[in-house]
Amino acid sequence: MKNAVLGGVVASIFSTVALSGCQKDPRGPQWDVDVVAPLVHTTFTIADLVADSLLSTDADGSLTLVYNSELFALRLDTVLQAPDTTLAYPYAMPITGNIPAGFTFPANNDVTRFDLEDLELRALRIRSGTLALDIRNENNCVIIGSFALPGATTSQGTPFSIQRSIPAGSTSVPGTVTEVTDLSGYAFDLRGPGFNEVNTLATQLGYQVDPNGPANVSIVAGDSLVALVSYTDIIPAYAKGYFGNRLIDIDAEATELDLFSSITAGTLDLDEVTATLTVTNGIGVDVQVDLDYLRAINSRTNVTVDLMHPIITGPINLNRAIDGGNSPLPTGYSTVLDGSNSNIDLFLENLPDSIAYAGRIRVNPLGDISNGNDFLYYESELKANLQVNVPLRLIATGLTLQQTTRPDLPGTSDGHAIQSGVLHLFATNGFPFSADIVLEILNDADQALGTIPVQGNVASGILGANDLVTASVNSQLDALVSADLMDLLYSAGRLRISTVFNTADQSQHLQLLDSYRMELQVTVEANYVVNGDE
Repeated sequence: MKNAVLGGVVASIFSTVALSGCQKDPRGPQWDVDVVAPLVHTTFTIADLVADSLLSTDADGSLTLVYNSELFALRLDTVLQAPDTTLAYPYAMPITGNIPAGFTFPANNDVTRFDLEDLELRALRIRSGTLALDIRNENNCVIIGSFALPGATTSQGTPFSIQRSIPAGSTSVPGTVTEVTDLSGYAFDLRGPGFNEVNTLATQLGYQVDPNGPANVSIVAGDSLVALVSYTDIIPAYAKGYFGNRLIDIDAEATELDLFSSITAGTLDLDEVTATLTVTNGIGVDVQVDLDYLRAINSRTNVTVDLMHPIITGPINLNRAIDGGNSPLPTGYSTVLDGSNSNIDLFLENLPDSIAYAGRIRVNPLGDISNGNDFLYYESELKANLQVNVPLRLIATGLTLQQTTRPDLPGTSDGHAIQSGVLHLFATNGFPFSADIVLEILNDADQALGTIPVQGNVASGILGANDLVTASVNSQLDALVSADLMDLLYSAGRLRISTVFNTADQSQHLQLLDSYRMELQVTVEANYVVNGDE
């Protein structure tokens, strides 16, 4: 409901008052004047009850509430986590004594094995991440070091390779060199050097005495080279292999539901409700989903309602997505919940502000039936979505909407211009609702300090034989604002307006139309002090 703003309404009334003579009081003389002035003229539509974005209008003007909410999602970081990994490759010098410049030591061909728990990956394409190479040289000569990953290539097919000069050092103070490389766009072949393993990346380390150094250098027994390779913040763009037969918990959580966020009290009796639960699988694995519960929670009333439907008692089986080459082609499961197979009406009539859920997801319940060809993309996800369709045929009992405002009152808390008065509310109501109005004075902590009593109520529109409003009805409500309440309003400065709706006929579900509206004009009849700090 729009705010009835008090203040600034009578200044023009006194424009013809002539003040003459010298004035010792800088504020000038004061008068108590009784005035009547308009404050607000506004229109209410169904959008004040439900947001326009959630409404669908039929050809005859009938309204339907349509709402979509994601319940839960299983995304890449749950299915595949690539932990930060640091591996050490020590290299004891195989030859000692005097070594000529440019001498190349035998290469150290090794492998990197990633600990990915239940995952057995054969291919990995990197979206982002880094590789840090740190080589420490204990020899008293400059060494040229090279590090290569034959199984890691750019999108142009160039293998990963680094070559750097490592300063001379000693066992106590080794010479070091560090190189950090962005791995974005690299593709890793994780089948190892023999192409018959998983989670394994071939590595090559090579060392050469600096060809531009002294003609001969002395290599001492016990000196060595150590390469530290760190993989950090690896996020896959694509992965392929076997993702294991494992159980992933859907932890007990709640998804916010702002469908009824504007309703602060009361009940709804809905004539017809349907909802569609859709589960979409964009991951290249077969999946079995078990839901322990879907629970409508109204935190205002502390009431919960559990959904009753066969999906709660049996698994949801989903086929794997199809690999489209650059993105997944999801598969899906969908079921309709209505009054014949569930308690979805009671579920939503609880006016929930959140939906709680818990369950489990079984990955590859039948094992490795893809022969190591499970896959996922960065965009892959398994998600559950609930779409609600509610034709707005309802019975409303004590349905309460609230707004809080800060009136722009003339004067100050010590010398306010309005001393007391009466608010007059003139309503032309075309809704099939009657309405009571409650005005409360609040402090900044939202605590009610006082209530401005409102006399009367807003009568509902006149219903025809088809239970649709055929004519609007005029009503007047009055609210006395005493001097004490006015003092309280000036000091607290905030006003909460509650509108309490009830349908005209509590035994019938009444259809709401997009043409329904209520015109409201508010005036103030007040005692106003001219030159009273206004």
